[in-house]
Amino acid sequence: MPQEKQESARVNALLASIEDLRQENRRLRRLLEDNGIVAPEEPKDMLPDPDQGSRILPYQIDRNKANIFFSHFWGRMDVYSQRIVSKNGNIGYYPQCRNFWKDGCFRKQGTSSKGKKHTCKECPIRSWKPVELTTILRHLRGEIIVGIYPLFPDGSCRFLAFDFDNHDASAQQEDFANHDASWQHEVDALREICRSNDIEPLVERSRSGKGAHVWLFFAAPVPASKARAFGEALLAKGAETINLTSFRFYDRMLPAQDTLPEGGLGNLIALPLQPEALRQGNSAFVDEHWNAYPDQWAALQHARKLKPENIERCIETWQNQNPFASPPAVTGTQVREKPWEQAMAFHASDVRGNVHIIESNLLYVDGLNLAPRLQNQIRRLAAFHNPVFYKNQAMHLSNFAHTRFVYLGEDIDGYIALPRGLRETLCENLKQASIPFEVDDERQQGRRIHVPRPAA
Repeated sequence: MPQEKQESARVNALLASIEDLRQENRRLRRLLEDNGIVAPEEPKDMLPDPDQGSRILPYQIDRNKANIFFSHFWGRMDVYSQRIVSKNGNIGYYPQCRNFWKDGCFRKQGTSSKGKKHTCKECPIRSWKPVELTTILRHLRGEIIVGIYPLFPDGSCRFLAFDFDNHDASAQQEDFANHDASWQHEVDALREICRSNDIEPLVERSRSGKGAHVWLFFAAPVPASKARAFGEALLAKGAETINLTSFRFYDRMLPAQDTLPEGGLGNLIALPLQPEALRQGNSAFVDEHWNAYPDQWAALQHARKLKPENIERCIETWQNQNPFASPPAVTGTQVREKPWEQAMAFHASDVRGNVHIIESNLLYVDGLNLAPRLQNQIRRLAAFHNPVFYKNQAMHLSNFAHTRFVYLGEDIDGYIALPRGLRETLCENLKQASIPFEVDDERQQGRRIHVPRPAA
């Protein structure tokens, strides 16, 4: 046994060294790209393995592994959800209740005689099944698929997860699979933000294989409001040096709420390492090249847990140093930054030469000579609050398919494309920062036609 432990420690140390070298390589490649230099082609051994499932070493699930697993993915203990596939093929995650099969169960009834939909929250015989060691063992052995609720009733949590799955209304039937590959670039950027701030994230490719969860674990319970403020401050800090092309960064943090309404459960998240998906290399922890770690348990145990005092220190430091920050919003005694409401003070030092703007069907801003900070500020011009989200939030309704804000821009071949109505705002911000710019009008000018005057 001592020899096995030494060998395991050696493997873990080698894996950590490889990860450090790969991250440094990625940082240098991004630095070249940000300065307009074409990076050399990546070596083939750094490209994704076509057979991800075969990379993962088999392992024996026992009580010790189950305890290690849940010490990281520690959600509410009094309730959990299970993935259910109905007879007609519909997929859903449902909180497990001891009394589901008993007469009077609201969820079993569906709707009342008046057409009102029954909910578990109102059910008089509701009795949730708690999370037990056998629950985790069954999940890890592939007998069931478990979803947990990160937000405790007292408003605290033990981890923060960034969710990069698809949350369109019908996405659940495809296990929340994304329809393009842009989510991978977003995860890459977030991983780099974490690493550059000495935070070790654990990235999981989710069950569909076309989405991901980025996990940050806490060494002790942290108020959800503070955990979310930490996530927002981390993203705002990262926006100084790394391009964030999608505003989903600010929307899909779990826990999704600071507090729970009475009887509420909050959003759930599916647990990783489900054997059926692992056979395809999904529901698995992956490196920055999207290769599944051979030893999934070593990767899990290598993930550092953040101490609450370090979280507070990071929030204070990043907010004080954040060049994006507008005056913080004050709620009671709590002070929080809002990354989606950042001031648009541009900086001339973020531009090499002139800003080149092309006005066509959209307003195209050439990002080749712009620093990531300025690119992110320009993108934010095209974002506004989603009234549906805040209406649902005020009424304690689900925002599963609704984002906190609407983004009308997009990145196309190195250009940031904005609605043409933002031309005046963009130009005014550039003038205030004394940034030289030029606008090329490529709109369709039309052609003159001769229309004879009608006869008198």
